[in-house]
Amino acid sequence: MGQVELMTDEHAGRNGIRSGETTPARTVPPSSRRNLHEPDAHLRKLTDTLKENLRNCAVDPDEDAVHDTRTGTRRIEAALEAELRNAGLDRGDGSDELTKAARAWERLLKTVRRAAAPVRDLDVQRKLLKAMIPATEAGNKTVAEQKPNEITVQADKLDGALKVEREHQVVRLKKNAAKWAAKLEDYFVAYSTARHPLARRCKHDAAQTALDAFARLAYEMRQLDAGNLHDFRKGAKKARYMAEQGGDDERAGMVGKALKKLQDEIGAWHDWVMLDEEAHKHLDENGAKVTAEIEQKRDAHFEMALEMERKMRGRLIGEGLAIQATASRGRSLQPRTQGLGRAPRKPQKSIESA
Repeated sequence: MGQVELMTDEHAGRNGIRSGETTPARTVPPSSRRNLHEPDAHLRKLTDTLKENLRNCAVDPDEDAVHDTRTGTRRIEAALEAELRNAGLDRGDGSDELTKAARAWERLLKTVRRAAAPVRDLDVQRKLLKAMIPATEAGNKTVAEQKPNEITVQADKLDGALKVEREHQVVRLKKNAAKWAAKLEDYFVAYSTARHPLARRCKHDAAQTALDAFARLAYEMRQLDAGNLHDFRKGAKKARYMAEQGGDDERAGMVGKALKKLQDEIGAWHDWVMLDEEAHKHLDENGAKVTAEIEQKRDAHFEMALEMERKMRGRLIGEGLAIQATASRGRSLQPRTQGLGRAPRKPQKSIESA
């Protein structure tokens, strides 16, 4: 199969530690960081960035700090998964030191993300609501200032409820952020220490690793609907973060951009799904107009997301096959991609249950 050109447009416990588990000891002095292997340097950068964002959340958990904290946890998880796969440890029993160190780190990352996620979701939902309120200029006043319509009044009411909910949700993140930032360094050092003997086995091509991950995802989720589309997005996002490990590599950059385009389109739909749930939770029958508007946008974005998925599935799988043919690795992707053609979509009733 020839190479397919990619689109390049840009869209546990409370402390993260199991019962009886202790925070890993620092066994590598800071001075030894300059000797870390290249993948460790990538993890070093991701870890430092997440620590900084957590410290920001401890002081002022604004939209940017919360968003970067949430995505930072997923970037580290993607880097860990890519290394385990390329070291041949992803299908083991998990008893090796590297896998145990990775899983312990992932538990902390999941705890951080669970604290940041609801806050980030509310920030996005409030932005969507503000976009629904008319704001065209009429003289020195906006339309909304002259005479609020029903949608504006209902959207304002919902926004007020979401603001209060954010204030409640952000408490745990702000309270624990500094503590979690301090623990990140311990988990980084423990993982780097366990990884050192396997450094050569961990080397990999970022583009191929990302495409392999997407091929597995596409094979496991051949038929998508409103019930599993968000999970598919999370898998595509993880593959994108694997591609980002390629740095300036052109092919990895193209793969990452294509995956981001897919991720953003599905994400836009899911944002409206979440806002619809909040509208039903906070508004009574007097919120019918804004709820109907939200549901209309949700349904439209659902169709757009499925169309983007159909388009990008073939392109990304084709690119993965092209890379393998060029590299002549002596193995075929066919067993992984057999049957990956887009299966017939379920009847539209799935959207009604979104």
